[in-house]
Amino acid sequence: MKEKIQQPDQADLEEILLETLPEAYVRAQKERSRQERMEKVQQERKKLDDLKQLAEFESTQAELFIEGCKNILRDNLAAGPKADWASLYNDMPYPPFVFKSTTPRYNQIAREIGVPPKSTFSELLSPAVKKERLQKENDAKNAYTLLLKQYEEEKEAQRAAHEKERTVYLNTQSEYNSAVEQLQLDYEKGHPAAIQSYARIVLKEITMPDPVTVYFDAVYQPSEKLLVVDALLPSYYDLPRTVSYQYNKKAGEIAPIKMSDQEFDVFCLDIIQQIALIAIDTIFKAIPARHVQWVGFNGLVENDKIEETLDTKSCIITCKASRNDFAALDLAQNSPGENFSKLNGLLAKSLSGDDTIQSIVIIEPAPGRDKADRDTDNSKTGTKPPEYKPGEFKQVTTKIVEEMLEDLEKNLLKSVRDKDDMLH
Repeated sequence: MKEKIQQPDQADLEEILLETLPEAYVRAQKERSRQERMEKVQQERKKLDDLKQLAEFESTQAELFIEGCKNILRDNLAAGPKADWASLYNDMPYPPFVFKSTTPRYNQIAREIGVPPKSTFSELLSPAVKKERLQKENDAKNAYTLLLKQYEEEKEAQRAAHEKERTVYLNTQSEYNSAVEQLQLDYEKGHPAAIQSYARIVLKEITMPDPVTVYFDAVYQPSEKLLVVDALLPSYYDLPRTVSYQYNKKAGEIAPIKMSDQEFDVFCLDIIQQIALIAIDTIFKAIPARHVQWVGFNGLVENDKIEETLDTKSCIITCKASRNDFAALDLAQNSPGENFSKLNGLLAKSLSGDDTIQSIVIIEPAPGRDKADRDTDNSKTGTKPPEYKPGEFKQVTTKIVEEMLEDLEKNLLKSVRDKDDMLH
């Protein structure tokens, strides 16, 4: 029942730093949709016992992934911004009470006990036969009465539990919708925290192939009408690089055919440039000019050369665009690389995180963030690359979503990420 409701739980949301209820709702919906798509693919995969058919299936999945990555910008431009205030409200009614237990029936109980049919002739000849029938009828009636009482008691208990859950649900739903209403009100007033929250909501709606997972954060600087988007990009080493799978009948195995290192670098560069452009485009389209005139973008990845305890990221792509300059770009006709160059964006020499660049736009701490978490060396005049700050990305998921996806993603993504030499 809870899976159908798809309502964020307040206790779980408390663990997500600075994430508003509407953000959590959108994120949970997106994760569930992603899970359903991955489950569907996995179910289709399990149906294939023939290795040749499996190779063809996996090749099709690889082609769909590559095609999807090449058209991230085009597909999202065609769809347009999906988030709006009306869609954020949760008006889903609570499911009605349904008691699924079967109502006890006397005839069925009588058959189980073995009540014999009434026979006037036999009972006249043998009173013991009548006595036995009456005794079993009495036993059946007593059993029926007891089962009927238990049935009604169980029904009322479940009805009471359902009503209690319904009350909790409606209260939570009302609290959530009030949060959306308040967020919208604060957004219209230009409150920085509300603009940041709405920006993260619309960024979550950007459509990408499932193996491409991007976590967005947004910080608003009202004095400059500047919104800075930080994007934690997918790991260079986790992105699938297989173009197809070849079945070797003699060896009885399937072998992946991968992109060369040069081809993969071009492929990854195209992806991150598209992500940067569509993120900026999404913000300009979703948030009016009275609030935002400039958008900065910083794309970061894991830095494997830095100790894990520092929890830092490397900036590999950065740019800043004014509304007018960005509107002059032809996103549909020109290549992502050409449009990114017109923004005078910067790229790191390595996309894997081994190399880092200074962000064009330095993010100021969001309202409510602890200034002690800032790197004092990372100022506008400094040269030290920006460090990851806890809460800066909303990649921490609720316990509900984590429990649903953890095992599933481990099993599904290992096949598409192609870290193994063999499939299955």
